[in-house]
Amino acid sequence: MINEKRKVNITMNIAEARQGNKLVVTPSGRIDSQTSPLFDRHLTAVIERGDVHLVIDLTGLDYISSTGLSAFLSAAKKIRAAGGSMALAGLNSRIRLVFEMSGFLRLFPIYATVDAAIVG
Repeated sequence: MINEKRKVNITMNIAEARQGNKLVVTPSGRIDSQTSPLFDRHLTAVIERGDVHLVIDLTGLDYISSTGLSAFLSAAKKIRAAGGSMALAGLNSRIRLVFEMSGFLRLFPIYATVDAAIVG
């Protein structure tokens, strides 16, 4: 029997920046089956600390899977329960198509830029 070690390649980073009364969360890379739990935990921690007015900047996102979409849905439910808001900004054509095909475009306000999302 061969004993293999699997190398996990995490290909996502998450940055945060406050703009006015909103927190801009910027995932970059891929939100897939490997990275979506990290993204979900990050959003949950943000919401639990009281940041419930979010703009998710997707300009640096290359790929999102269905498990990644579930992290957005989970965060949206928590934010709505807390009386907050969540908007998406900077979706490239591939990411927008995934959100559109899944019906998620109806769930979130979508803006071309973070600045537009901040103004609302």
